[in-house]
This record gives sequence, C-alpha cells and structure tokens, in this order.
Amino acid sequence: MVCPTCAIPFDALANQIDESTKAADASRDTPVDGPQGDLFTTRARPAATIAVPQFARARVRGPSPWRWWLAAFLLLAVLLAIVPIADRDALAADPDWRPRVEAICNVVGCTLPPWHEPTAFKTTASEFNPHPSVKGARLVTVSFRNTADFAQAWPLLELTAADINGRVVGKRRFRPQEYLGGAPESPLLQPGQSASATLEVVDPDAVTWVIEFR
Repeated sequence: MVCPTCAIPFDALANQIDESTKAADASRDTPVDGPQGDLFTTRARPAATIAVPQFARARVRGPSPWRWWLAAFLLLAVLLAIVPIADRDALAADPDWRPRVEAICNVVGCTLPPWHEPTAFKTTASEFNPHPSVKGARLVTVSFRNTADFAQAWPLLELTAADINGRVVGKRRFRPQEYLGGAPESPLLQPGQSASATLEVVDPDAVTWVIEFR
C-alpha cells in the first residue's frame, strides 16, 4: 500500500500484527489479580504463619496401664466386701460363711445377729423327779452345753410329755428367764459353755419326757 500524503509505500497488515503482538506481550507480563485473565493463573501469596497454643503443643499422655489394673482391683475388692455386708444376716446363719462375715464386720464396724444353731445345744444330764413339796408336779432339771464354734443366744427349751402309748399329753416351750429363774447374766452362751435349767411342771401322768432346744 502507498501513503496518499507522502506517497511512500508501507505494509499495513504487518504493522497491525506487530501491535497485536506487543499488546499480548504486555498483558502477559502484567500480574492478574482478581477474576480477569486466565482462570488457571494464580498469584503467588506468602504463606501465613499460624500460632499454635502451648496446650496444643503438649503431648497428651493417658494413664499408665498399671493404674487401670489397680483401679479394677480396688473396685473388685469393694464389691466383694459390699455383698457380704448387704446380705450379712443370711450369711451369718451359714457356719461356713460366718467367720468371713465376722472378719469383715470387725473391720468396717457392722454387727451380726447372734449365731443360732439349736441342734448344737446338747443335753448332758436330765432328771424328772416328783416335786418334793407339790403333789402331782414334777421337778425337772436339765444340764446342756453349747457345742457350736460360735457364741449363741440362749435357746428356748421345749419339754414334751407322752403317755404309755406314745401320745403327746403335754408340750410347752420355756424362755431363758423361766428355766434360769431370771434374766441371764450374758445374752450369749459361749462355745463350750454349759448351763443348767430347773423347771416345775404339772405331771400329766406322763411316762416319757423329751427335751429339745429351739
């Protein structure tokens, strides 16, 4: 092409390509900030420093395994002690369990009902004589001993009379105050301790007399 003013020939297409190339180079060198430009082009940013609290830096340590075993052992010991204490009245009536329950109560301060095993009272001597001053009455004397390994409360004494045919003609239970002639000095009869009872009863023409403890 020729310039109409100065009559100098020139290539307009080449100049246009050069200008486009320069504009593209300039836009490539200019940093893009924001939504304009290439979507895959990112601007490098300095890494932010995050402050970590002191408690977060410290390493959390759980309890040692031996502490868990110790806690489990103590809990088991408490349960083994609570069960006999809660049911001590029933266990105290068992001759095998009573020594163990007594040992626990001696430590914790609980109380147990007196040992009661009527069959452990054994008659060592007995007499059924006519009363020396009352006609138609009998004077009954009985000696017995506590053969149990534990102290027991004084038993009830049951006296049964039967005729020649074995028919029961009289039966009565006597409390300790009645066959001892007053309240006993101690509420318990110790292991191996002996005692004597004296009774005055009306004779119902009995032939046999039986003494039992309740």
